[in-house]
Amino acid sequence: MSAQRESLELLSEATFSLTKAFGATDQKLYYQHCPMANNNQGAYWLSANQEIRNPYFGEQMLKCGGTEEVLN
Repeated sequence: MSAQRESLELLSEATFSLTKAFGATDQKLYYQHCPMANNNQGAYWLSANQEIRNPYFGEQMLKCGGTEEVLN
């Protein structure tokens, strides 16, 4: 599962950068961050929902994190 979470972070950061650089979205996207993920180094994910649903901790800490930036 840790490999999947690491891949999610890399994919989210790449997608965020490309979307922001090229304005490649027709819907609001939320760039969200959990400071406790990745051994307290923090990790990001991209979401179509404003409500925090932390993919790094799942049910344990589903609402941990915040929105860092909104695209669109």
